Amino acid sequence: MNDRRRHDVVVTGLGPWTAVGVGVDAYWNALLTGRGGVVRLPFEWADRRGFRTRIGAPVADPEPVSFDATAREAALLDPATRLALAASKLALEHAGLALRPRDDARRTLDVDGVDPARAGVVLGTGIGGLATIETSHARYVLEEPLTGPLRYSLPMLIANALPAQVAIKFGLKGECKTVVTACAAGTMAIGDALRLLRNDELDVVLAGGVDRTLSTPGGYGLAGFELLKTMSTRNDEPERASRPFDAGRDGFVLGEGAGVLILEREAHARARGAAIHARVLGYGATCDAHSMMQLEPSGDQMVRAMELAIRDAGIAYQDVGYVNAHGTATRQNDPMEASALHRVFGRRVRDVLVNSTKALLGHSIGAAGGIEAITTALSLARGVVHRCVNLERPDPECDLALPRENARLAAPAALSNSFGFGGHNACLVLGR
Repeated sequence: MNDRRRHDVVVTGLGPWTAVGVGVDAYWNALLTGRGGVVRLPFEWADRRGFRTRIGAPVADPEPVSFDATAREAALLDPATRLALAASKLALEHAGLALRPRDDARRTLDVDGVDPARAGVVLGTGIGGLATIETSHARYVLEEPLTGPLRYSLPMLIANALPAQVAIKFGLKGECKTVVTACAAGTMAIGDALRLLRNDELDVVLAGGVDRTLSTPGGYGLAGFELLKTMSTRNDEPERASRPFDAGRDGFVLGEGAGVLILEREAHARARGAAIHARVLGYGATCDAHSMMQLEPSGDQMVRAMELAIRDAGIAYQDVGYVNAHGTATRQNDPMEASALHRVFGRRVRDVLVNSTKALLGHSIGAAGGIEAITTALSLARGVVHRCVNLERPDPECDLALPRENARLAAPAALSNSFGFGGHNACLVLGR
């Protein structure tokens, strides 16, 4: 048993790169105004391939300057890695951590005031370098004599390229790894970071999720989900298509993006005078051990993940006043999660505000947990929960406190839930 003192962990920096806004202010303003990012897909392949789903929430590709790279350097990175770098730089700057050049020729940076051996990176992703896989494999199969596969396709596409390139750029020499657990990846990455900091193995961790599964050259990410018949086909009303907990929901909307947080041991954050936006109090994770696609019917492991997280946080159930739900807007997920919340909170479930940010952003797969942890941290810090967008006719099977207008949040703690293909269940408890 580990008998070392358990260190308190805080959030000092937030780096959202999303379809509704880049950076904390733009992102938070979009949440409060209910401005969504779901659009008719602007890609040539969306119509040509005859997809039933023609909508999604794509994000803009970061300009190379946003992560201190040249155009040539940026071209050698998969688009998902570019997102990881840009969101990480946003988070570092939001945390008040100054960056200074380390090697001008390589355009690498050091983080002032941080021991590089005590700083790490843990990022979650669903797939990794999907755009590179599509491009390079197509060239290989077609045996294109002039272009051929991308020379650096292998180091570009592998999922560990995301945190590795972040560590290289910012000189972070502590533990560096990728968590690949589908839609739970971003949340699980933050949970792993929490453990590293609690155990005093590191002082600072960049943690969260990144995925670029929508705006790829051939639309393979969309095609894969289309074959599973899990997505909305409300193509004529993109802004109303993602409808978590609504009786008229017809599936999720594919999104993408990045959500990176700076987590620190509280003593380290206070020593450098950092602003603290939230606390990471607890983490719980379980596995359904049932199916790669279908939720386990009892919902027992969803319930257990939330209960483990609350127990790990050392708080009372009454302290939780808000849940940022997984809330995918699929027929199966929403009532299952609602039932699990009833089992966790019992009769006081109606006192717990519940929403799903996916109504605005779509489902960004491995990035969702990171982005939604940012939403939860901001909600606690600013005392507001954003309304349930597109909730016109609540499903009676989802009998929860679903705010129709932005609502005041006074409770000291909140949950952020993620449930992924393969039965991965993960829950974070954040506190003021």
